[in-house]
Amino acid sequence: MEPKATGSKLEAGGPAPTVGTDATRPGMEGEKHPTLAELKDASLPHVHSHLLSCSMCRSVISSTEGGHLPIELDLPKGLVNESAFKWPVDPIARGGMAEIFAAEDRRLGRTVILKSPRQGDDLPGGMADMFQRRVTAEARILAKLQHPSIVTIYEMGKSTVGWPFCVLERVDGISLRDRLDELLEQEQREGKPCTRERLELLSNLVAIAEALAYAHERRVVHRDCTPNNIILGKRGEATLIDYGIARDLDAPGDSDAASLNDQPPSMSGRMVTISAGTPPYLPLEQSQGRAADPSFDVYSFGITLYEVVSGATPFEWKSVDGAGPRSKQLHAFLDWLKAGEPVPPAMPKDTELSGIIARSMAHDAASRFTADELVRALKQYLTGDLVFSHRYSRIGRLSRWARRNKAATVGISALVAFAVAGTLVYGYLSKQAKEEAELRAMAAAAQADASEKKGVADVATREAEEAKALADQAQREGKNADQLRREAEQKRKTAEALRGQADSAARSAKGQADDAMKRFQEAMKQKEEAEGLKAIALADRDRANSAQTEAERLRDAARMAQIVAEKERETARLAREAAERERE
Repeated sequence: MEPKATGSKLEAGGPAPTVGTDATRPGMEGEKHPTLAELKDASLPHVHSHLLSCSMCRSVISSTEGGHLPIELDLPKGLVNESAFKWPVDPIARGGMAEIFAAEDRRLGRTVILKSPRQGDDLPGGMADMFQRRVTAEARILAKLQHPSIVTIYEMGKSTVGWPFCVLERVDGISLRDRLDELLEQEQREGKPCTRERLELLSNLVAIAEALAYAHERRVVHRDCTPNNIILGKRGEATLIDYGIARDLDAPGDSDAASLNDQPPSMSGRMVTISAGTPPYLPLEQSQGRAADPSFDVYSFGITLYEVVSGATPFEWKSVDGAGPRSKQLHAFLDWLKAGEPVPPAMPKDTELSGIIARSMAHDAASRFTADELVRALKQYLTGDLVFSHRYSRIGRLSRWARRNKAATVGISALVAFAVAGTLVYGYLSKQAKEEAELRAMAAAAQADASEKKGVADVATREAEEAKALADQAQREGKNADQLRREAEQKRKTAEALRGQADSAARSAKGQADDAMKRFQEAMKQKEEAEGLKAIALADRDRANSAQTEAERLRDAARMAQIVAEKERETARLAREAAERERE
């Protein structure tokens, strides 16, 4: 088991591990252990004194006294021994089968990870033997795998008393388990889901899917692909660690590849690790002890993706104390596995991603993706392409096209918005022009009516004046002046009445003209406002064009970053291959 979970982070630039001596660790700081022949004679003073302080040597003596020969492992010759490394006092992680130390390689002056089998007097009979064989098998499995997202084994070592250990690459970063715990705490603190941060993890985890596909091509099944065993680097890289229970499908079967309940559960971080995997991430067939199959890893990775996206595993596994509660929870989990009930979508609003995850953790192993298919589906989803395993509606296809062509979508949206705004402004201006023409016509008609009535009044006035002149003339001439005077008076009254009507019509015409002018001025003001709206629409169009240009620039930058990342990964792979060739 590699560094993981709380208390086992290997942060770059963190404090150096404490170095000292440990009586239970052979070769620490130059300490010498008795040979196997000397250990058989505990009467020797220096042997007796050593056994009082070295639990590992006591376990060797105990197994020999019980009638068991010392562990015989098929180890190659010329292995490095523990004296080549500066061991710290305490491990940075301790699992069910192994202990992990961050040690200094005295030969090259670098920090490496040393993985050794678990030791101690408390181990049941035969367990120490099995643990050592598993560490040996893990070393051989890792030697088959050379991938940027798989932890690299540098070499294998053998202690002076015969137990093996692996010398592994130190992977700097934080475990996915710790990152998910951080997101959960942030969500509880802020009261809202961290959807964006969770989805960003998917781009990191594609590398893990690629690592699984690579391992499956080489007939290796990890069998424990969980958040505890995924390390996230600072630059977005991800590494799959801990091949302690992995299976080489081309190697002979191991005697410890039994069912889930063969060994008692042991705590690993906040999870329970058993000999066949880690609930709640293992499938039914793995829990039943069936032969290892690549579909095991696809299921476990699918459960991991489900937790990454939704914040919880389909079966809620809790950290409980005591053998009884742990056993009860384990049996509840097994019952849930056997029932095979449908699981709620990981993200109900995203049917594509939910469909990918659901197929990865299908109850029927034959219905699951292969690792290669899972890589393909995840990459298609992340790049905006149509996911080959998903059935799309027309709207769904259009939505995916928009996600894949963001720059074009921004441009089209801007053009549509500008066209709509232009249409609205044109309609508004046309309406204002029509109302302005109507007001002008009304004012002209009122003025014409007033002029006409004024002309009639002027005619009546002239007639009255003519009548008065005739009356005066008649009076002078001695004719019927009274009659003419009455007629003249009547015409005068008529003329005054017409004058009054003309004045009233003039006042009305003036009021209508003033009202028309006021409405005209308001129309001109609204026209100016419409011109302002038009200017705003033009500015929006310019901003949309700028946004489209920026989107295209960001897309190009993203493509360049992807190319650089691919080059860095290729360089790392070539460097590892070169290092491997040098070791060979």
